[in-house]
Amino acid sequence: MAFSKMRTVQARRLFATFRSVEGEFGGGGRSSVSGLKVAVFGATGFLGRYVCNEIGQVGSTAYIANRGCEMETRHLKPMFDLGNAAFYFYSPRDPESIAKVVEGANVVINMVGKRYETKRLVPTDPATGETSLLKGSRINYSYEDVNVGVAEAIAKAAAAEPSVEKLIHVSCLGAAPDSPSVLMQTKFAGEEAVKASFPDATIVRPATLFGHEDWFLNWYAWFGERLRMPLVEDGSALVQPVFVGDVAKAIMAAVEDADGSLSGATLELAGPTDYSRAEIAAFVKDVAKMEKEPVLVPKPLLSLAGKAVETCLFDPYLTKDDVEVMSMDVVSDAAAAKAAGMVTFEDLGIEPTPLEKVAFQYLHRYRKGGHFVYAAGYH
Repeated sequence: MAFSKMRTVQARRLFATFRSVEGEFGGGGRSSVSGLKVAVFGATGFLGRYVCNEIGQVGSTAYIANRGCEMETRHLKPMFDLGNAAFYFYSPRDPESIAKVVEGANVVINMVGKRYETKRLVPTDPATGETSLLKGSRINYSYEDVNVGVAEAIAKAAAAEPSVEKLIHVSCLGAAPDSPSVLMQTKFAGEEAVKASFPDATIVRPATLFGHEDWFLNWYAWFGERLRMPLVEDGSALVQPVFVGDVAKAIMAAVEDADGSLSGATLELAGPTDYSRAEIAAFVKDVAKMEKEPVLVPKPLLSLAGKAVETCLFDPYLTKDDVEVMSMDVVSDAAAAKAAGMVTFEDLGIEPTPLEKVAFQYLHRYRKGGHFVYAAGYH
């Protein structure tokens, strides 16, 4: 009996120690309970895994939406303590399945996006869903479907769920109605559709993301390893890459926004330095110790190649729209952003990570013969 009472007292003391804020309990980190219930769309993507890690490490509950195989989410499970992650299958074309994901959540994050239009195996008539060689299309989800239709469906579901207090929608830097890129056009249209359904939504506009699993520096290295890194015209178009982990921290700041200062705001998130595409290619070539020089390709010719690749492959390594993005400046104008009332890393107290600090960690694997053949004294 005495032992039982002692254990009870110890348990109460432990409970009192773990309780930090009213309604929040736990031993800290992933084993705490933040009280946040976050519905996450696009969790299996590049940015998604970093955002899930931010959510999980403060002890939040996540409702993770997935429209593919259950194996696609297995890498996310260790990011959460036992019972803090629930996985839902949904269809972007089924509003009821979207509503099931957001049910009970107080924050919804939409990171759904694709740099190319996905395809069906055989041409299908969009109106009837039947196979048709004459009226059919191989496009399954177009840019419009993903960036506008899905975004709007999630925003409507969030607006209809009484428990939802915040909606965070991830767009991209350079989103504009008059952009030469269809991706950028539809990203802007998606922002407008989201704000029409959920006026207080927080819009996040990250620049080109870099990180271990990126399709930016890895793309250049992939091409350089197999063929030669292509540059549109003279490669003078500017890009301002931002570390994916920094963007995830900014999104987490919006999730935890206690005073609502980020409600309805637009976050413009870019890295500390802008580079020309030619400089990026030269940097990758140098780090990966590649012998072949980047090749300058006229825009019409590279666009034609991109069109051919995206027509033939289900997972294209180059598209016509990629070429449009590569030929335009995608950088942040800090002064203009401030004047427009946009939120930046500086406002969030986040110091953006330089490209050079992270890139070597994953680019050295492209070195011929491995990294250690260049290390002095290695035998």
